[in-house]
Amino acid sequence: MLFVYLAIIIFSIPGVMVLWSAIDVKSGKRERVQWKVPVILFLLFTVTGVSIQFYLDQKYNFPFLQTSVETIIAMSIIVLISGIIIFINFIITKTAGKRLPKSVHDPKTVNFLAAAFAIYFFITFFITVPTGKKIAFATSINQATEATNVTTEAFPIVLVTSEKECLRKNRARCHDTPFNNQYFIKNNMDKTQEVQVKIRALNSNNEEMKVIDSNIMTLKPGEMRLVETEETNEDASIWNQYSFQTDGRVTNYQHMLRHRDPE
Repeated sequence: MLFVYLAIIIFSIPGVMVLWSAIDVKSGKRERVQWKVPVILFLLFTVTGVSIQFYLDQKYNFPFLQTSVETIIAMSIIVLISGIIIFINFIITKTAGKRLPKSVHDPKTVNFLAAAFAIYFFITFFITVPTGKKIAFATSINQATEATNVTTEAFPIVLVTSEKECLRKNRARCHDTPFNNQYFIKNNMDKTQEVQVKIRALNSNNEEMKVIDSNIMTLKPGEMRLVETEETNEDASIWNQYSFQTDGRVTNYQHMLRHRDPE
């Protein structure tokens, strides 16, 4: 999640600059909002994010777009937030708005803010967050590749990440959040195989937290992929998927594996 939060912070810099400038205008320190530099930065960050995604898509064969389910959810949130702002603005304008000075309520400014929020959340959902998550998932793939390349096992399995999808500093919010565990498996055989794994996840005291079977996965020679289970969300993009969840961090694990020729 570090890459995701870092991407969000970077993409938020132009908005903070505009907000700071608007505060200065309100207090009389400036005559008008300085927006040119923030817009240029925002466009630069956007182009950079898209370029990074294209690079990762070419190198790791990630789909450039999110799944239809994720797209619908993101667009619903954008429309809902913008719609609420516009609706409230409409109600205030039609009722008390005529009696209020523009310094208190300016309908055009509110509509502009609604459009700005829509653009910001669109970039966040479709560029900022996916860029951070793709970088994180590509890093996991690289770590799994390094770990599986040093073994002679036919089907090496490696745990790459066991982490919560939240800010660690916010303990109250993170306390009940489960750990997402990403396991990867590789086929070192010279033929395609159907593989199924049973994983026993252990904590730092070697206490059992979960035993789970993977789905039956077809692996081509040399292919490495995320271990999929019944908890893996098939409606999510690959960079948003995990093998399974546990209440605590997985620090050790045991596994059994079976494989066969495809039918």
